[in-house]
Amino acid sequence: MIALHFIFKINFAVVFTTAFFLHAQNKPTVKFLSGKVELVDSNQSGEDAISILEINSSIESNHIVASGKGSRTELETNEAIWRLGSKSLCKWISNNECWLHSGSLLYSSDIKSSIIISSISTRAVFEGTGTIIIETTSNGGFKFIPLEGSGTLSTEKGGSKKVVGGRLILVMSNPSQFGDAFDIDLLLMLKSSRLLNSFPDTLPRVRHIGMALYVQQVRLKGKYDALIGDATTEKDLQMWKFGSENSSDTSKSEGLFNKIFNR
Repeated sequence: MIALHFIFKINFAVVFTTAFFLHAQNKPTVKFLSGKVELVDSNQSGEDAISILEINSSIESNHIVASGKGSRTELETNEAIWRLGSKSLCKWISNNECWLHSGSLLYSSDIKSSIIISSISTRAVFEGTGTIIIETTSNGGFKFIPLEGSGTLSTEKGGSKKVVGGRLILVMSNPSQFGDAFDIDLLLMLKSSRLLNSFPDTLPRVRHIGMALYVQQVRLKGKYDALIGDATTEKDLQMWKFGSENSSDTSKSEGLFNKIFNR
């Protein structure tokens, strides 16, 4: 009886330790840093609340991550990769819920998940897989930019929308609803976004991004006539017109596609 009791205690300890370890792994953990990125502990006050973020740091729910100009960081959980851009401020409430006060954020995952994304005044739920860029807007909402993926984006007042690679969706208001949706130039985004190009490691889903680029080029034939800027109010959206329907350079898109697929 004593031996059985001892074995039970050992097994319980192993299970508890394993569960604790897996939970710790599930927290966003810093894998890359560039420039100055600070950690703010909301449980502290004054100078004690602020420290420099370090590699392998685990982000708790009471932590706020703030990046300086030209700075960025990459974090990982068991399910996803998160990248925080320059001049951004973000809080991970849990491994599948983040609050982006300002700036830009990238999320990428192969595992179908339910991710809650919120900003100053809006909240939406993404269910699916893919690579998504989130950018805050001046009206307190955000731009939801799927580079590739499948699933739905849902808001309290706007219902659900199907996620399409290269189709930007505006999220605004409280209760949250959808603004307009726009087809963006994925090729331009892939070449210019520092959330993609200013990190040492290539995203695991790069082939999916390449396929989304190819599908968009076939579907739209390069017909873009505007860049989407900030949303300063719920009714105003900045747009910059450029080029014409026939101004796309197909050879450039094919060259990038070949590079992504190592052909």
